[in-house]
Amino acid sequence: MSSENPYQPPETNSSITEEPENQDQDRLRKIASAQRQVNIAVLLYLGFMPLNIVFSELAAQFPLAVILLPISILIVFLFGIISVYRLAAIFRGPIVAVFYVLGFLVPLLGLLLLVSISGKATKELRNNGIKVGLLGANPNTI
Repeated sequence: MSSENPYQPPETNSSITEEPENQDQDRLRKIASAQRQVNIAVLLYLGFMPLNIVFSELAAQFPLAVILLPISILIVFLFGIISVYRLAAIFRGPIVAVFYVLGFLVPLLGLLLLVSISGKATKELRNNGIKVGLLGANPNTI
């Protein structure tokens, strides 16, 4: 008589069971990183609105402000586009992310897209038990 149980389930390889969890953590880490960039872009976007008014008043006194302000606004704008694309590509795929970027070119719609995609990321992270602050979740703690 054999002492081996024929109805015993096969032994599992521990690396196979940990792989989906690691993939999920990597996805959450990517979401947290992209959301942090989107939130920084929102704050910079909102910060440049009053700076634009101040620098337009000071343009006569400081000619360098006429050059620096548009360049810095362009940098923030490009940073926002890249951030929106990264986060939208995680949630919706790269093709729909291009439509998000095109929507970002419309002045107020760009800000609304930043806030909405950040809200979606916050909801996803909180559903997975991750603490989310003003700048989003810290990707290093996931």
